[in-house]
Amino acid sequence: MTESIVDAVAPSVTATGAASPRKVFWATWFGWMLDGFDSSMYGYILVSALSELLPASGIEPSKANIGIYGGLLFSIFMLGWACSMVWGWAADRYGRVRIMCWTVLVYSLFTALCGLATGIVMFALFRFVAGFGIGGEWAAGTPLLQESVPENTRVRLAGWLHTATPTGLFLAAAVTLVIGSTLGWRGMFLLGILPALLIAYLRSNIPEPEGSASRERPSVAALFTGDQARTTWAAALMMACIIFGLWSSNFWAPTVISTKLVAAGATPAHAQEMGAVAGLITNVGTLIGCFLVPSLTTWLGSRRRTAVLFFIGGLISVVVCYEVAIEWLDSLVLFMALLPVLGFLTNGVFGLFTIWLPEMFPSALRGSGSGFAFSMGRVLGAAGPTLIGALAARTGSFPLAISMLSLIYLIGLPLIALAPETAGKPLAK
Repeated sequence: MTESIVDAVAPSVTATGAASPRKVFWATWFGWMLDGFDSSMYGYILVSALSELLPASGIEPSKANIGIYGGLLFSIFMLGWACSMVWGWAADRYGRVRIMCWTVLVYSLFTALCGLATGIVMFALFRFVAGFGIGGEWAAGTPLLQESVPENTRVRLAGWLHTATPTGLFLAAAVTLVIGSTLGWRGMFLLGILPALLIAYLRSNIPEPEGSASRERPSVAALFTGDQARTTWAAALMMACIIFGLWSSNFWAPTVISTKLVAAGATPAHAQEMGAVAGLITNVGTLIGCFLVPSLTTWLGSRRRTAVLFFIGGLISVVVCYEVAIEWLDSLVLFMALLPVLGFLTNGVFGLFTIWLPEMFPSALRGSGSGFAFSMGRVLGAAGPTLIGALAARTGSFPLAISMLSLIYLIGLPLIALAPETAGKPLAK
């Protein structure tokens, strides 16, 4: 994969004084990969962290409470992510690179601070601010890439950019598996400071795309006027559906496996390791999906048709994995064998929107529009983990709760027709 990407960005410079497409791609890719690492490690150490933080806050660390508070804390993290829409406006106003540096600093610092939390409230606050920073990295980094590379490689690189997220998820799972028990959950969060090292490179090697920082305040109101309003809301609601679907399915795979193994008599350490293995397997499918998305969209010749394929596939994969493999057949082996398909369909779809979302907005509104759509999607999608935790506590079954909420993909199908078809068109100026 690395050789293919390097070949695609072979032109050395785009303009005098501009960074090479290769540098821009890898700078944005590593920023996104590291925020994937920071954001995903929570799922692997949730049980360990809450087993310590809940008693410290006067709450019994029962299975039901871990489910309820685990979902609530993740929803708080996603709400912080949702509030990050301000970063998109800032990227339009002050420049992509400058704002990307700030987002990396915020999410690095507050992820590390999570490792110093002494109670649930402090932990929730740090998670909220870390989410606020992570959400902004996408709003600044994606327009930076799309506006800095040649048109003939733009779609390919934009789709491949999302391979950074599953790579970060893969890295978090691998670190948990190899040294997680040695570092403990606090040490894992403290590793989150590492992305801050990227800031110096960004500031010294990547210039702003020409015209990316508007001299005048971007008119955010234009996002909600005329035909653009329909596009803005269609984009935001589609993002809500896939975010809700993703974090109501993939996020819970390690927890489902851990709780099932512990109930069967496995040690917590072994259960955590198997949860990390599940994350690795799922992310293999996600990585393949993201890498293939540009070719898939080209083959289908339509952003809309590609979205329909992923929405229907996402629903089927969730139901088969959780309701059939776990709930009906009680087979962890089958469940884990199906996880790559789940990752391909529920997470690989984001590779499509890395291409499609920035194409829906003109340059002066690209950061604001993409950031709003992604962030508003997180506001609505944030209910997913909390609903899963609550339904699981009521029904006694994580798989049943997850399968019920996968119907969100059906709700999303009509929204696809409201979004503009941008296949074959150059990036709007």
